[in-house]
Amino acid sequence: MLYKPKKIDYTAPASAQGGPGTQKSITHYFGTPYIDMSAAVFSGVQQAIGASLGDVWWLGGGAGAGGGNAFMFVKATAGLTIGQLVAASATTTGTATVPGAGTAASPLTTTASVTTNINNAATVAVNGDVDNWIWVNATGATLPQLRRIKYNSSSTTSYYKVSLPDPLRPNSPNDADVFDTLATNGDAVSIIRPYNVLVCTASLTPLGVALGTVTSGNYTIIQVAGLACVTAVGNANALVVNQPAIPTAGGAIKGSAAAAANLYTGASCILPQYATAAASIIIPAYVNFTGQ
Repeated sequence: MLYKPKKIDYTAPASAQGGPGTQKSITHYFGTPYIDMSAAVFSGVQQAIGASLGDVWWLGGGAGAGGGNAFMFVKATAGLTIGQLVAASATTTGTATVPGAGTAASPLTTTASVTTNINNAATVAVNGDVDNWIWVNATGATLPQLRRIKYNSSSTTSYYKVSLPDPLRPNSPNDADVFDTLATNGDAVSIIRPYNVLVCTASLTPLGVALGTVTSGNYTIIQVAGLACVTAVGNANALVVNQPAIPTAGGAIKGSAAAAANLYTGASCILPQYATAAASIIIPAYVNFTGQ
């Protein structure tokens, strides 16, 4: 998961705790339209404040509780509920296929585009992957072939364009983002979607905490640092105050069965602020998923 800190002053003038909405809990944004945003709503937010996926901001202000909490814009690829840990969505993998004859609707694989066996017909709309990334392990390539997606089709054999005609250049040739090496049949392809999240499990790395109910496919704000409210299942392993917790099924946290062996040394740390062995309860916890 990538991180790109961005200065956005969302401090509410009245409380120094809130943001674009009404503060109802420690999550700061609970109960606002920013928790479950359709593509159209998020587009409006982008135009209004210049927000984009992956933007991170820290709350400031005079009130002690207002500072030290950081948030990020993400897209949910699964339904979320308040207090769940989220993790990076999985990549979509496939292989390159070279059609025998190219057409406008299904072009030949070129250095500007690649046709694949990836089936987007029921999952990804036309241009639904624009601004995500494609990696092609082309036979004979000597340089990494990681490119931003500028167009994608929605079909059983979807193709992706990484270079488009440049109107500012004579005869409008493709821009300079072409692949260095032409893909061939069977070359590995992977679609990577930064800032897309799903429910964390015991085998995934948590990247933030959901702040409310989110519909799969919608955009939202997650908390990536500070004092958060996190779903806990202490009956799996009791949680201890200030002893790092670990993720488990359903985006919950539990205590570490072997604390010394499970302490986080990477970018994720969860410190419960309430000791519990309850089956399911949302508790306060200090979290930090920024790597800082």
